[in-house]
Amino acid sequence: MLAAPSVFLFLRPKWYYENERAKQPIRGGAIVASNHDSFLDPMYIMVAVWYRRMRIVATSDLFRHKTLGFFLHLVRAIEVDKKNFNFATFRSVTDSLDDGEIVTIFPEGSINTGNEESVRVFKSGAVLMAQKAGAPIVPIYIDQRAHWYNRQCYVVGEPIRMQNETGERATLRDINRLTEQLHETELKLKSLMEATKKNGGKNHV
Repeated sequence: MLAAPSVFLFLRPKWYYENERAKQPIRGGAIVASNHDSFLDPMYIMVAVWYRRMRIVATSDLFRHKTLGFFLHLVRAIEVDKKNFNFATFRSVTDSLDDGEIVTIFPEGSINTGNEESVRVFKSGAVLMAQKAGAPIVPIYIDQRAHWYNRQCYVVGEPIRMQNETGERATLRDINRLTEQLHETELKLKSLMEATKKNGGKNHV
């Protein structure tokens, strides 16, 4: 609470939206799925959904870092071992969703540190857990700032409701299809951000 005013003043966040439905506040349990280009993305995504507390899924390697590990414990991050994924992580996420919490997942799996222009292929975990919990996925694109004094901008997508797409029982084909759909949505949000920049910061919604 003490840090929030300084963070908001420093980032001066600005939100753009895919459509009118994307403007609706997130209610109840939901997964927020975002691109991942920086160690600061957990903080950026907390600012993006400033009106709700959230839990963040983070790799176990980050918990071993003294300062970052303290921050992750402070925000009740959910630890995942990418080399040995176990049911405990899956259960922690679905239980949090069942309790009406927001859980943030970066489906790329790790920070995109290369020179890639695009968002890397998504892993299917976010879709699988959202479908199991009957929770929507809210895609958000984080636009990385070119300079520290630039405003932090986001594009928020329309929630994707898994069970509307698959019914109660999803097949592996359903999960793969929705994972690809989520990835395509993230690319669309990225394109909207680029078009907004070219249009002098004006967004159609």
